[in-house]
Amino acid sequence: MLDRVGLKFEDIISCVQGNACVEGGLRLPDGLTEEEMVQEWDLIMSRNSTPKKASLMGGGAYMHFVPAVVPHLAGQPGFVTAYTPYQPELSQGTLQSLFEYQSFIVELTDMELSNCSMYDGASSAAEAMLMAHRIKHAPRILAADNVNPAYLATVRTYSEPHGIAIETVPTDESGQVSRAELERLLSAAPCSAVLVQSPNYFGIIEDLTALGNLAHAHDALFVECFTEAMALGLLKYGLGTGADIVVGDAQSLGLPMSFGGPHLGVFATLRKFNREFPGRIVGESVDTEGRQAYVMTLRAREQDIRREKATSNICSNHALNAITAAVYLASVGQDGFRSLACESAAKLQKLVRGLEATGRFSPVFKGGAVFNEMVLASSLAPDELRARLAAVPVIPPLVLPSGMVPGVAGMPHSYLVCASELLKDALLEQVIAALS
Repeated sequence: MLDRVGLKFEDIISCVQGNACVEGGLRLPDGLTEEEMVQEWDLIMSRNSTPKKASLMGGGAYMHFVPAVVPHLAGQPGFVTAYTPYQPELSQGTLQSLFEYQSFIVELTDMELSNCSMYDGASSAAEAMLMAHRIKHAPRILAADNVNPAYLATVRTYSEPHGIAIETVPTDESGQVSRAELERLLSAAPCSAVLVQSPNYFGIIEDLTALGNLAHAHDALFVECFTEAMALGLLKYGLGTGADIVVGDAQSLGLPMSFGGPHLGVFATLRKFNREFPGRIVGESVDTEGRQAYVMTLRAREQDIRREKATSNICSNHALNAITAAVYLASVGQDGFRSLACESAAKLQKLVRGLEATGRFSPVFKGGAVFNEMVLASSLAPDELRARLAAVPVIPPLVLPSGMVPGVAGMPHSYLVCASELLKDALLEQVIAALS
């Protein structure tokens, strides 16, 4: 291999020469007894800050209350230790749980078919673009520029090696997708799909029906995306808004925020596209004696069978997270899930009104309905804002890069402020008081 690429072994190891760890040794401390190690560990852990009770930071990961029943049931050894259920006769519990997850997703997204999870919302969006290209074959895809930036980056990473051009649709003054620009770009050349996020990265709810009609009028598939799964309890998606594919992230459904993960990718579509579907599907059937049974079906789409005909490179999934989401949804119930969505939306409205009253914050986009996130311009610099909130048990809001959103007179700094049911009234008042 070295001869083929024109290198010598010395060329490779030269990059580590001068590394202090290699030349000076690792300088490891003396070993400790188990008791001493536990004491040392406790000392290190004691320096952690007090656990935060709520988060004002959203942008793709959200803090919600997780009922105790969720980790208790999802953490059962039969779920935690299970790998891919290749042998259905030994895996009925896992398969049935994944089937229940799929059923929940189909109901929440108002679609006809769901797989049993992807890695996260970003990879789900990227796989949707590849699927649309397989169906429509046009080497061009339009994505709203107010889609989560991490999702757009992942879409490009997946799509460009396939020769698919990703073009972004600008945002209008309301923070929503510009329909005039979308119409112009759709008319310019054939397009496989239009990707729209709602609520978008700025928390604004898009008119999915109108955008879907535009996409279909130009023979493109319409892909709806979400980052906050709690929105599924309040907003309309799927067949009712003209979606061909619905993708998103289900981290909000019983999965804790933990250094950026773990996440759970949602992928739902129409039954007519089942042969182009990435990931796994669990189906309900009967065994030779007529008893109810669950099996993995349409597995030729994956990398474990007929790899040359696979529709996706995904060869695993987040099955345990999918089961966790199913347990969470079953525990809160339909009415409870809707109530949580309503409470998150109401908390944001109350927080925004309080922050506006301080005179230090102002909405950047006005007129569009929002869910549980909103962009506010502020006269407070990020360092000062974090210092003011240091004594309040919350995670500060996300700082948006300069130039990402239009400025507001006298308020040069922009924040993406998020709220959930964890922001109780007393804590909300503390936040407002600290920033006033």
